[in-house]
Amino acid sequence: MNTKVFDNGLVVRHRKSAVILELKNENPVDYRFVIHFNTQEDFIKFRDYMKEVATKVWPTHTPKLATSDGADYWEYYDRELDNNGYLSLYKDKLCIERPSLESPRLYRFNKVRMESFLYDLENIERLV
Repeated sequence: MNTKVFDNGLVVRHRKSAVILELKNENPVDYRFVIHFNTQEDFIKFRDYMKEVATKVWPTHTPKLATSDGADYWEYYDRELDNNGYLSLYKDKLCIERPSLESPRLYRFNKVRMESFLYDLENIERLV
């Protein structure tokens, strides 16, 4: 599994069919996390890396507006951890509620959720 660690402690891992967000430092007691991007440059690095990773994992992906619950990245069901996870994107931060304390995984993207996430990353100025 390929891994990149950002200065804010966010870890992005990717493999053949998934992109996974984790924390650099394990936190066994908190479900909710706010990951800040201190500068616009930090955010751009994150955005560009997510695009690069999505292209490696899903060469035919196309960023697009979510038009169904299945494509909306806000909530996802993690089958392996048997619980829901949540992700909200803002101009300078990610708000994440992970599905389980037993795993370092914060969020796991599939192709359609990644497409809507990339769409919002590219159009971040319209987000509040």
